[in-house]
Amino acid sequence: MLRTRQQTLVINIKNNIFLSIFVSMKWFLKITLFTLLISLVWSCEDASTKVGELKDFIPENTSVVFNISDFETLQADINNNDLISKFSKTSAFSFISENNLLNHLQPEGKSIFCVNKNPSAYTFITKQTGNVLVLDSIKNASSEEILIDKHPIYKVLIDSVVHFTTLKDSVFIASSSQTLLQNILKQKVETNPVFQKINSIKNEEGFKAIIKADNIVINDSLAINFASLASLNTQILPDAITATGVVLDRDSLPQLLSVFKGLVPQQNDIAKITPVDAKSVISLTYNDFEAFQENCNTYNNQHDDSEEIISLLDAISEVSFVEHRLGNSIVLNSVDPSTTKEELVRFSTQKEAFKEVMLHDLNRSNLFSKTFYPFFEQTEMNYVFQIDQFFVLSENEEISKHIISSYLNNNCLVNTNYYKETVSQLSNASSLLIMKLNGNFSSSIASLFNSENTSEIQKINFKKYPLAVLQLSYDRDFAHLNFVCKEVSSQKRTSGIVSQLATITFENDLLNEPQFFSNHRTKGKDIIVQDITNTLHFVSEKGKTLWTKKLKSPILGTVQEVDILRNGKKQLAFTTENNFYILDRNGKAVAPFPLKFKDKITQPLSVFDYDNKRKYRFVVTQGKEVLMYDSKGKIVKGFTFKKASSNIVLAPQHIRMARKDYILIAEENGTLNILSRVGKSRVSVKKKFNFSTMPIAKEADNFVVITKENSKESISQTGKVISKTLKVSSNYSFTIKGKTKVTLDDYLLRINGKLIELPFGIYTQPKIFSVNRSTYISVTETQEKKVYVYSKNGTLLSGFPVFGASNAELGDANKDGKLNLIVTGSKNVVIYYSL
Repeated sequence: MLRTRQQTLVINIKNNIFLSIFVSMKWFLKITLFTLLISLVWSCEDASTKVGELKDFIPENTSVVFNISDFETLQADINNNDLISKFSKTSAFSFISENNLLNHLQPEGKSIFCVNKNPSAYTFITKQTGNVLVLDSIKNASSEEILIDKHPIYKVLIDSVVHFTTLKDSVFIASSSQTLLQNILKQKVETNPVFQKINSIKNEEGFKAIIKADNIVINDSLAINFASLASLNTQILPDAITATGVVLDRDSLPQLLSVFKGLVPQQNDIAKITPVDAKSVISLTYNDFEAFQENCNTYNNQHDDSEEIISLLDAISEVSFVEHRLGNSIVLNSVDPSTTKEELVRFSTQKEAFKEVMLHDLNRSNLFSKTFYPFFEQTEMNYVFQIDQFFVLSENEEISKHIISSYLNNNCLVNTNYYKETVSQLSNASSLLIMKLNGNFSSSIASLFNSENTSEIQKINFKKYPLAVLQLSYDRDFAHLNFVCKEVSSQKRTSGIVSQLATITFENDLLNEPQFFSNHRTKGKDIIVQDITNTLHFVSEKGKTLWTKKLKSPILGTVQEVDILRNGKKQLAFTTENNFYILDRNGKAVAPFPLKFKDKITQPLSVFDYDNKRKYRFVVTQGKEVLMYDSKGKIVKGFTFKKASSNIVLAPQHIRMARKDYILIAEENGTLNILSRVGKSRVSVKKKFNFSTMPIAKEADNFVVITKENSKESISQTGKVISKTLKVSSNYSFTIKGKTKVTLDDYLLRINGKLIELPFGIYTQPKIFSVNRSTYISVTETQEKKVYVYSKNGTLLSGFPVFGASNAELGDANKDGKLNLIVTGSKNVVIYYSL
């Protein structure tokens, strides 16, 4: 697709502004590391009695000036920097490995390295000392003296590469251009007051780059006058490049930086809504939109005084352009969301809700086509939606839904460890913030080199650098600058990230919560769920429906995993109102199942595996009656308990305690039957209980019943009952699994005694999961639809809460050691997450 001149201008402005530091580094490597090495100083040269200043020999119209305090240290820093080393195998830098000349150059004290782009040439300037470089120590080196106006210039040839050196006022000067060197000898001392001012800024880091920013060239020969000069105190570390400095706005002609004149930098919140997999962000802030617009009009030499635009953007403090592989978006950060919402009504039409966020069609796709030029690409925006204080205009529905999901799932940039670490090195507020994410700057860097180098540079993997940030904060007639690009380990990069792997949409609303089901082929997990038409869906971990089966009625409780053939291949076991099913993973019934019943089944299927030998006992409950079956579908004759004295109110349970098996059957009349394997009474309990819906739990060596009156009844193996009145609300829940005990009293969650105060809300009963030898606890707030997952020590997992409307199910679905989670997203949607 062809780009317009304006689009190309926008893209390259961002690239060049953001990569000014990289420009300097690349020029320094591309030209300096070779030609600096061979800047020959003759120890026999007679020194002039006059001592010159290094800065007096900086060539006119220099694009980049490097002030170097310690050349040897800088050399080591560059060699040890991982980011710069990535270019070592490209043809643009092949000379570095082929010519080891840098070791021969030994300047003492300060030096200056300059880059001229037109013509392309370098200049190296340092004080003359006795042994800056000894020519005799370099192989294939020769020199020839040339007299220009009676001043000697030396033409130095090393491995067929030509350089020119001279000495003036005790200052050694080397250049790749004879013409440039001759001009330096003739020129007067630099009198540009802007350059003198910025060059005088103290360099605390030992390496300062001064970059000319008034003529940023772009691919189609257009140029942008961004600012006058930038001074960067640069620090090169093994795992990072950082810089601080200033950018001057001192030109009689309008410069792009001047659009922030008279405005106060504001806090950037764009990271709160930027998906972690975005490619880039450019964010502008202002405290007065009319003043900002007036500055933009002056710069662009146009008049855009649309009252509707002013009224819409007057309550906005930050405007951002977010680039993503799925599409682009513009994000408005409002200080008065209600006002902004009212203003947007005239431009939008309600479309549909996604995760309870209403999407609108945007009636004016080019709403901001000129307002933020040339900062933003002129992309047509077709949708708009609001999340909290953010109003997002997006290209398409896909990126809209992705941003919504990322925000609701805490899967945004602000939640990452590397962003938190980077932002600690930035100012609290900025005028202009540019971020390159997930190593997406190879194309930008490639554009700085010749076309023959582009493809190989684009192939370089920068994924170890998930975030590079350039920040400008305007202050009078200059801006403070911060730059951070830091390597991040894969563990830090993924820590705290919950990714939404799939959103599975069904034709009909769902009847129950999704479950994981073991896949013996992949060793991972598939997904099962039933919809309101009583259709059972079996879905792969990738979201593909493998099969469906229409049932006559809803499944009671949950589906149980069994292996009745004892060959490692799991089956689905469950009951409906009149049937007991066992299906294989292909949805086919396993003979002799299903078993059909004339009378209604009143409780979920109970599955007992006493010795973990897969000799299952299946218990079907019909009112008062209990029917126990074996794996062949036959009644277990040895089980003698056939009928209770009243209706059974909980699914029969099996608890193993002190090497004994107990079967517990709770009745409507308050009787608790504690039986042996064969159905005979093993523990006699005289007390009656008003059973709640909570299953009977095992705590230490006791059975625990939580009654409807919130009384905790602890029953010993001898039948002794200890009662304790719980001072809790009616929304109390209690569950134990192994050594993990969890209670929830309204919004007060306790995990093994540790109190966690959840936000106010209505919560589901907590669930305990064991995944990869770790224990997790999940609970869902049903009004805000947020799923919380905690470790057994009561720590909320990074990245949570995430969006979800039901109880969650946890497991390792891909057998990759990562935790997966499935949950209902809306009435007919299952969301599949990965940590």
